[in-house]
Amino acid sequence: MTKGEARRRDVRHRPAAPLFFLAPALIIVFAVLIYPICFSIVVSLFDWPLSAGAGERHFVGFGNYVDLSADPEFWNSVKLQLGFIFIAIPIELLLGFAAALLLNREFFGAKIVRTLLLLPVFFLPILSGMTWRFMLQPRYGPLNALLISLGVPEMTWLGNPLMAYVAVIVQDIWRMWPFMFMLLYAALTNIPAEMLEAAEIDGAGFWRRLRSITVPMLVPTMLTGLLLRIIDALRVFSEVYVMTEGGPGNATLLFSLYTQRQAFSYQKVGMASAMAIFLLILSIVFAVTLVRKNMSLDVLEEKAGG
Repeated sequence: MTKGEARRRDVRHRPAAPLFFLAPALIIVFAVLIYPICFSIVVSLFDWPLSAGAGERHFVGFGNYVDLSADPEFWNSVKLQLGFIFIAIPIELLLGFAAALLLNREFFGAKIVRTLLLLPVFFLPILSGMTWRFMLQPRYGPLNALLISLGVPEMTWLGNPLMAYVAVIVQDIWRMWPFMFMLLYAALTNIPAEMLEAAEIDGAGFWRRLRSITVPMLVPTMLTGLLLRIIDALRVFSEVYVMTEGGPGNATLLFSLYTQRQAFSYQKVGMASAMAIFLLILSIVFAVTLVRKNMSLDVLEEKAGG
């Protein structure tokens, strides 16, 4: 018997050995992921006031979910959250794609320009919100100062419901479009130059190469970027809270802000947990949809290659 066979036989007789090495990772995953989710599910089944003692928590089953389904503010927050996602993220994708195409060449100072473009991504969300709130401040903000110098009356940007919602979206676009640029630029540099050169020799112009080669090869990266940004946008909180606190009225009361309000302003932890479970399900729906789309593209590529 060789040493390799003896080692494999020894491992087969010790089935607990792999679990021993996996145990630390499994414990961490359980502690930071599985247990909080299970606990949130349990809490969502109770009428659980934040300051209540153990005897004041009442089991209501799916009562919190039923109450949510009849709550107009809940559906308004869902609508605002989905609007935030479907407006901001496609614009971020388009801006990132355009910048990646524009900067996918060497010129003087190219590395400096690419580095500077990434700076907004490294802003803390709360700092980004504070910066935009100052910029849009009606009396002392630089934007209104510029408008006044041009003879335009000052505007209460964050006091108007529609403009406040647009400002929240613009803030997110400004901070996160470089993330899309970073992903797409990295993917562009991996496209074989020989393929583009061959298409150019065959007479394909810029738009034809873009439509037939560049975009199809970037689609998996785009889907990955969309998935990461959607999951991140579903939990956006601090920058919006700093800018508007959900106002004026409930014009910018996104889903995460309404969840926080349920938990800490209304002290309904059970209701907030039910909203968190709804957010988890919504995230899974987006993730499964985009992953299946990516997998179907891989299958099509394999068939085409075969």
